[in-house]
Amino acid sequence: MRSSNPVFANLEKQTFANDVETASKSGINIKTIILVMVTIVTGFSSIFLAQAMPAGLLYGILIGSGIFAFLAVMLAMFVPKIAAPMSILYAVMQGFTYGLLTWVLEAAFPGVASIALLGTGLVFAVMFVLYNTGLLRGSRLLRSVVFGSLLTVLVGSLVVGIIGLMNPQFIESFMSYELTVAISLILIVMGALMLTLDFERAEMVAKSGLPKSYEWTVALGFMVTLIWIYYNILRLAVTVMARNNN
Repeated sequence: MRSSNPVFANLEKQTFANDVETASKSGINIKTIILVMVTIVTGFSSIFLAQAMPAGLLYGILIGSGIFAFLAVMLAMFVPKIAAPMSILYAVMQGFTYGLLTWVLEAAFPGVASIALLGTGLVFAVMFVLYNTGLLRGSRLLRSVVFGSLLTVLVGSLVVGIIGLMNPQFIESFMSYELTVAISLILIVMGALMLTLDFERAEMVAKSGLPKSYEWTVALGFMVTLIWIYYNILRLAVTVMARNNN
């Protein structure tokens, strides 16, 4: 079964010899934890670095972080042998970006960081239980729904962005509070469903005798999904808190 997560999409095209050390579930778990911890530590460190940086340099680093994070994912997808350093690079870049974003939003909306962190952990825990108890499994239908939803979000965001550039007032009038909340909830649900497909892919990698370098590829895939969920919970929390403050 194909995965909607771009990091996993290339795995099915690979074939390997049997004389290499193979991936395991425990290895995937350990590497996922490592990436999560690197992201969190970098996130906290970015706050102290930001306080000592000029604003111009900070903006440049943020832009560079996004570019390097994207390149890291692409390289890990197509060159699995360098998945380990690319995964660490991705975690560092995203930790820096979202650490600063969370710091700024926490100053304006106290408690939003805790909500986003706990919410992300809760979504992961719920989907982990649902998957491992067999209540929710990956399927062609689920893959089609997730892929179709992602495509819709991508096209919709592009269209709205283009219209917004031509008519800035459009965004303010179009994106009502209710619509913003609804979109955030839909994106969080999509992230949760992506986790189900990621669990399925991790199981496939562990059973298929793929090289251990693919443990990093799988762990990176989980990080992409977790950051998706974190960002959208953060966005939802800020939207609700801003409305309540008004």
